[in-house]
Amino acid sequence: MSGAATVEPDPHAGDFRLAGKLVQPSTNRVSFDGTTVALEPKIMQVLLRLAAAPLEVVTKDELLASVWNGTFVTEDVLTRAVGELRKLFGDDAARPSVIETIRKRGYRLLERPAAAEERAAAPLPPPARSPEEAARNRRAGSRAAIVIGVAAGAAAVVAAVLLLRREPRATGPVRIIPITTFPGNETSPAVSPDGTRVAFTWERPGEKPAIWVKLVDSATPLRLTKPSGADRYPAWSPDGQEIAFARVVDGRCSLSVVPALGGSVRTLSDCGKGEGVRPSWSPDGRTIALPARAENGRWRIELLDVASGARKALTVPPAETDGDWDPSFSPDGRSIAFVRTLTDGVDDLWIVPASGGDARRLTFENRAMTGADWTPDGQGLVFSSSRAGLFSLWRLPISGGEPRLVGGGGSKMKHPSAARTRNAVAYENWNYEVNLWSVPLAGQAAAAPARVTFAADEWEFDPELSPDGSRIAYVSTRTGAPEIFTTGARGGDPVQVTRFGGPQVASPRWSPDGRTLLFTARPDGQADLYTVPAASGTVRRLTRDAGDELAASFSRDGKFVYFSSRRSGAWQIWKMPSEGGAETVVTRGGGTAAFESADGKTLYFTRPDAPGLWRMPAAGGAEELVSADLRPASATDWRLTTRGVYFREDRGDAAPVVKFLPFGGGPATIAATLDELAWAGFSVAPDDSALVYGRADRREADIRMIENPF
Repeated sequence: MSGAATVEPDPHAGDFRLAGKLVQPSTNRVSFDGTTVALEPKIMQVLLRLAAAPLEVVTKDELLASVWNGTFVTEDVLTRAVGELRKLFGDDAARPSVIETIRKRGYRLLERPAAAEERAAAPLPPPARSPEEAARNRRAGSRAAIVIGVAAGAAAVVAAVLLLRREPRATGPVRIIPITTFPGNETSPAVSPDGTRVAFTWERPGEKPAIWVKLVDSATPLRLTKPSGADRYPAWSPDGQEIAFARVVDGRCSLSVVPALGGSVRTLSDCGKGEGVRPSWSPDGRTIALPARAENGRWRIELLDVASGARKALTVPPAETDGDWDPSFSPDGRSIAFVRTLTDGVDDLWIVPASGGDARRLTFENRAMTGADWTPDGQGLVFSSSRAGLFSLWRLPISGGEPRLVGGGGSKMKHPSAARTRNAVAYENWNYEVNLWSVPLAGQAAAAPARVTFAADEWEFDPELSPDGSRIAYVSTRTGAPEIFTTGARGGDPVQVTRFGGPQVASPRWSPDGRTLLFTARPDGQADLYTVPAASGTVRRLTRDAGDELAASFSRDGKFVYFSSRRSGAWQIWKMPSEGGAETVVTRGGGTAAFESADGKTLYFTRPDAPGLWRMPAAGGAEELVSADLRPASATDWRLTTRGVYFREDRGDAAPVVKFLPFGGGPATIAATLDELAWAGFSVAPDDSALVYGRADRREADIRMIENPF
């Protein structure tokens, strides 16, 4: 601020101004335009630390040390705090005017704080949490000027009235209603515009998924489709007369429509390959928003003209993301909310004008999200997120702020659908149980499959047997968030190794001596490499690149780490010392995952855009194709032993299998069947006797509705 006196605020400093807003450290408040926002104390401390050194870089380590004062936290808490400050000051991380990110270092305040002007005698209004409340506070401020000097009793009455008006009153008690309790899985609920019916997908035992509809207060559903493939993701027309849905036959998706009371199905548009897409119908009935794959392979949101069939792109996801999903039209039709995915399990909410324009990020969670919809008043979103561990429902004003819990703590709640004319939201109510199982490999002595772990409604997956075969490292959600655990090869003695408390972790790999685990984690969104003692201890970060480092493995002597990165513009295999140090590219023709041979002389690897297994000298040299049997879908799902290569192969509707390709030549043969495979990832015992993988022992979904949640 030109010509303004500067201050060097500390946690005990007085008020100051920054970017036109009054910062009040003593009360953790920021005021502007008649609105007052309350900050979490730690977020205020981050702001004060940056304000104490304006125009200078404050490192992440300095911020973590000064604000969290030795308490162990990961960098994602700092990322979230800075994200909240940016939202408060209307700042853009890509084009900052208040807080600049200094890559791989920290942050810098771009403006010197100014001394605060003398405040008016009238008290500030209470902190606002929504546009409506901000407006009420401004009106309250005007009334306060009129009633100054009135008796204390009258002031108390005014305060009581304002307190009652701070939150909208529910129309009745909060109540949870079971909508479906049928055999099989009922998913993808969509509440009708009048709030009386719910359309959904029902996958009855032994049948293809079909579209059904049911009155909220009736026990009998109506079947609308009988597909030869699979029908999913219903979406109501605004007049309640039709339902759009995705139909997939032989791996090809078509966007189709069926009358809500039953009748002939008509096709609107092609929607690509895969398992289908989730559409959203505009309030005027003229347009449907749906995800579509762009020329570069990433998913984006497109708009389909229902009458003409013409389509146009609405969003442009950045190159480092997987793309955009789950669009939802606002009640007034002016905006579309959607989920942007960095990679599996790393999502955030965004919003874009339906007429086109720049998308705006609403959350900075970097957590898994499964669906979002608008609240009936159009001023907020209800979404499913793992931000607190279990998938729960949360509410967020579109003006920003901290999400507030709508419901959760028990079963996993996913894909909410809010009614437009009543205070209610339907959702998928999931009960999962994913355990590790050991199955014998072909050619070994007869043995029955055996369960190794018992998750009790949680997930345990991504296993890796230790070099001596005595223990298994794996990912478990038993603490409410994914963490690395180890257990005995036959179960028992589970040990929690990491304590990140929320971010995605994946792909644990043992060092050759069995003392250290190498894995990836995403506390800042991107995947970085970490190591930790296998018996549990201090986590050590190896990489800090802005991109992803994936599919890591140790060299046979334990001195180096291989990993995949696209920092050079394309996915390649890279190498670095296992204690940290210079990172060098290994492959030239592309690389997805790599393992060294038992003697450490040869590096075997897969490529991201071509089938097959490749090899090259570990010391460097020519790359050659070993076998074309591995498909791109198995590029990270294979294991190397002294005898040969084991790799996963999907077989459509049948259970996937693991095949064995011997080094001595000969065709690949089936080594094991992965019944109820729940998650990619398997491991083979050092003696080739058995295989361990994550199996879904329970996977059930019903639909429920919460009345009066907002």
